[in-house]
Amino acid sequence: MQVAAGFCAWRTLLRVRLFGVVVDKSWPGKIMQSLTMAGKILRAAVFTAGLILSGSAVAGEHGDGFWSTSRAGSGDNSFSFPSITNFSGSKGGKAVTKTEVFAGRSVLPMISPSSDQAIANAVARYELIVSRGGWPQMSAGRLARGSSGPEVVKLRQRLAAEAYLPPESAAEKSQEYSDSVSKAVAQFQANHGLEVTGKVDKATADAMNVPASERLATLKANLPRMREYSKDLGPRYIIVNIPALQLEAVNFNSVFSRHNIIAGQPSRPTPVTLTRVSDINFNPYWNAPVSIVEKDIIPRVRSGGTRVLRDMNMRIYDGYNGPEVNPDDVDWSSVPPDRFYFRQDPGADNAMASVKINFPSPFGIYLHDTPTKSLFTAGARYLSSGCVRVDQVHVLVNWILNGQDGWNPARIEAVAGSRERIDVKVKDGPQLRTVYLTAWATADGEVSFRDDIYDLDRTNFVVGQPLAPGEYSDDGQRFVLKPVVRQASANVDDDEYFKSRRKSRGFGLFGVSSDGSSSSTILRGHRDDQPSFISTLFSSEPQPVKKTLFKNVKAQAAADKTVKKKKSAQASRAAEKAPAEKSAKTTNAKKKPAKMDATPPEKSVESGDTASAAKKKKKKIAQASETTANPVPPPKTKPVFTQQ
Repeated sequence: MQVAAGFCAWRTLLRVRLFGVVVDKSWPGKIMQSLTMAGKILRAAVFTAGLILSGSAVAGEHGDGFWSTSRAGSGDNSFSFPSITNFSGSKGGKAVTKTEVFAGRSVLPMISPSSDQAIANAVARYELIVSRGGWPQMSAGRLARGSSGPEVVKLRQRLAAEAYLPPESAAEKSQEYSDSVSKAVAQFQANHGLEVTGKVDKATADAMNVPASERLATLKANLPRMREYSKDLGPRYIIVNIPALQLEAVNFNSVFSRHNIIAGQPSRPTPVTLTRVSDINFNPYWNAPVSIVEKDIIPRVRSGGTRVLRDMNMRIYDGYNGPEVNPDDVDWSSVPPDRFYFRQDPGADNAMASVKINFPSPFGIYLHDTPTKSLFTAGARYLSSGCVRVDQVHVLVNWILNGQDGWNPARIEAVAGSRERIDVKVKDGPQLRTVYLTAWATADGEVSFRDDIYDLDRTNFVVGQPLAPGEYSDDGQRFVLKPVVRQASANVDDDEYFKSRRKSRGFGLFGVSSDGSSSSTILRGHRDDQPSFISTLFSSEPQPVKKTLFKNVKAQAAADKTVKKKKSAQASRAAEKAPAEKSAKTTNAKKKPAKMDATPPEKSVESGDTASAAKKKKKKIAQASETTANPVPPPKTKPVFTQQ
């Protein structure tokens, strides 16, 4: 009993200390102090893991990030690779925007041909606000309908400064939180990407307390962007605003539909490109990019086994269009990420789900569906590796096709559900512009602001590929305009390939040279294709890459056989080509007998000339014999070494 009682007392004391209750200074208390520190560290680790595991992201065919699927029998599409959902400056929690179709309603788009003038007018307005001293700062207290007092007077003044309330509303010194004040607060929240409640909560107060000078600087940063983005707009176009996490399909200067999107996380930003929709793939394959293979797939297989690939309906091939490889035969502890070709079959669990919308872009991005549609209800939807996932994407597809070849909503749903691979070339596709606007203005005078999620407002960024935090191009910019195409790796028995792998390693959008320096000159396409940069931080020597990539001799022999077949086929083609070339030469020789064999009259082989020719031939034979008996040594030269 005493032992049990003592154990219970210690357990109670441990719980008390771990939850922050002070105990005495006796030796048990000192021991508990150490346990408290351990408890805090444990709670911090759990909290961090919760942040990392709380989001998931679904990848795209060339450049999108994490991918997800359901496990057999789970009835859930939530299985995914980890992704951070909250970033500095972003809104967490639930989504404050929604996907809508504005049929029969006139809704002004974020970008229109008149947007250039609208944002210029906004700059002039905010310059005037700054010259007048800005606006009052709000306290941290909460205000809502029915509140009264001096803080409501200050709120009225704050709203009137940006014309959410008329000037007389601030002059009357009313302390009443009326319906007009509530509506003005709701409009302010909508324009700043906040939850629309009509109440002044902490997030709303924080947005109101951003100085007028900062808002002016944001407008000025977006002025050159808007000039470029609104240039030469046609009657039908798509705008994907990354900071707003929304897409608009626009018909003749009116929004047809607005969709929530998922964009690239700050470490894998979505690029800005101005292009046009070209084609649509229904039930597409997902060809996993090398960056995803390296950072996500291979680590997952190493920890969970090859069943991860089977759960994902993922197949691997010995090169593009090569023979399929049994994943159980691969030595996953040493395989380079670009050794095999990873492809996910079409289906409900495919990373792009039912449809993919393509458009020309140097950065290899596209719009697509996703099996994890619940993510569209999240607030901070910066979850992908660059490609854009679209909520209710079939509505957008129907708008893009616009009745082409009999396509309609019913047919789109039927094809999407059939899992049949169908590609549709879009005739006269609408313009598509992925843009980076942290501020914009519409013709009715409304001005909207969003967080600078990629930290680009102070960089003169307009178009191109933003870089991850802490990365810079050779000329010191936070973005690049054109990626360098990644070179395909060689065959399994190509020694030069493995040597080059050891000489260069990379991370993010950049490679890292053998001396560890980062350079934009080795930018690897849309996403990197090199091993982790972290390893180069701790070792100046490159790590060896094993040449044997299969677990057993039989599998390795099969791979070697495939390589030999390729070489044999090349040799056969060369052998077939050689006789043809020889035959061509013989034919040419027959065509020119006069020039090749004719002997001039003065040197015709007659009696005296025959003897002279025989004498010369005998002399040459004697000289050759002498040279063979006493060979002349070659000249002394320094050895030449070829760098391996």
